[in-house]
Amino acid sequence: MSTLEATVSMLEAMPEEARLKVYQYARTVFSSNRPANPFTPVSKETVLADLKASSDEFDRGEGMDAKEAIREMRRQRGFV
Repeated sequence: MSTLEATVSMLEAMPEEARLKVYQYARTVFSSNRPANPFTPVSKETVLADLKASSDEFDRGEGMDAKEAIREMRRQRGFV
């Protein structure tokens, strides 16, 4: 089953009220004036400066374990 088929199947199984909420949300997403790509382009120099700063923090022992960082992001966004 393709993603599209699975999505249609889920929508068909939903109560009408829930389907309307999905429709309304989809309309707001597609009709918003936000750019398609939320990330702004940056220069090569900016990327290299950010990487240098990150490397320097790591060398000073200021880095965060990846698992700890993910746990913290989940906690901040209410997933945990």
